Amino acid sequence: MGLQKVLIFSEDRAFKDSLREQLPPSRYACDEVREKTALLHQIGAADYRLVVLDARTVGGDMDLISLLREHGAHRLLFVVPENGLASAVEAIRRGADFYLTWPWRPEVFQQVIAEWERETGPDRWMPAGLPALATGEVVGKSEALQRILLLAARVAPTDSVVLITGETGVGKEMVARMIHRLSPRADKTFVAVNCGAIPETLLDSELFGFRKGAFTGAVADRAGLFEQANGGTFFLDEVGEISPAMQVKLLRVLEDGKIRRLGGTDEVQVDVRVLAATNRDLREEVKAGRFREDLFYRLHVINIPIPPLRERREDIPPLLKHFLSKYNERFKQNIISISRDALFVLMNYAYPGNVRELENIMQYAVLLSDNNVIDKISLPPQIFQRIQLAIGGPKSDNVVSLQKTEEEQIKNALLKYDGNQTEAAKSLGISRSTLWRKIKAYQLENFK
Repeated sequence: MGLQKVLIFSEDRAFKDSLREQLPPSRYACDEVREKTALLHQIGAADYRLVVLDARTVGGDMDLISLLREHGAHRLLFVVPENGLASAVEAIRRGADFYLTWPWRPEVFQQVIAEWERETGPDRWMPAGLPALATGEVVGKSEALQRILLLAARVAPTDSVVLITGETGVGKEMVARMIHRLSPRADKTFVAVNCGAIPETLLDSELFGFRKGAFTGAVADRAGLFEQANGGTFFLDEVGEISPAMQVKLLRVLEDGKIRRLGGTDEVQVDVRVLAATNRDLREEVKAGRFREDLFYRLHVINIPIPPLRERREDIPPLLKHFLSKYNERFKQNIISISRDALFVLMNYAYPGNVRELENIMQYAVLLSDNNVIDKISLPPQIFQRIQLAIGGPKSDNVVSLQKTEEEQIKNALLKYDGNQTEAAKSLGISRSTLWRKIKAYQLENFK
């Protein structure tokens, strides 16, 4: 492979020199520009694999990032002063791949370069999917999930804060653990805490630790979770639940990496990569005055939204297979299949509890199956009270006839594929001959 071409856009000579020190000439060919017109001309004239943008030179012209994308820039690295995180967030939204604060730690910059080289090298990951090792227990095959996994893999090698959002039970912690496994901190500690599960009076001492005598019962010094995660990754689940006072303390850790134990006066420096998750809309929480805007921007550097299971039903079959195998092994069962009627119910249920609820349903079904097949009678009775159609069906509190639901499902598939029975059968997970028989049974021959 030849030299990788890098373009640096900055007016600061010291800045450019420090970058060049991190990019050995044996592997990189670095060019420089300091004016926007020259930048766009240069991008059009050569194939630059990486473009480094100095926010001080870019100024407020964020449209420049979109223009660079249109002109074919492969990767964009946005560098901002330490107090410029709002600009970094906007740059990421416009298409920048990474941001770094200046002055940066060389090892963080090297992580970005290492991840970039992995993508541009002969063993780069392709959009078709990820290695099985990368996903761990993040199971599914939908395009939405693949986009999530690719984004998680892209940000993993950096130290950027990541905010994972989505409804309860969608798998936010699974994605956080995947990011940790793919990061340079993989051999260090992964610490997870559910901020909503710990009373406010205890959360302070849990996160930051305490000194002996700080309160009744504090008979010795104790390190908090931030110190326990030093060198590794700290996952703050349900971060939207923390109090305003705790938000101030968390903001300080994110700004300077320092914590102070409860009852102590000295500060402790910690090196922790923070991942956070919430099922709340933090923008709305900020508007309502319940969440600090500055903390929001500290957390919302990279956002990974996970859609609910009802919006990615292609993931249900592989999840069913995964959980069936898991609980067969755990409970020493030998369930080999799921009946057609049971599968139809499972595919059309709304899953308000998302993947977590699906797992609970399968655990229940494996335990209560009398033979080696899961049938309708094996399923929890409450799911029949909330079943809905897979494609845009209305919610209902009443039991739905499986025959009627199946008929509507076939109608929806035929409508979606303009009467093409082959494509409709594929989407329904049945053979074309089975679909033909059902069309005859429901007298849908002329339905379009």
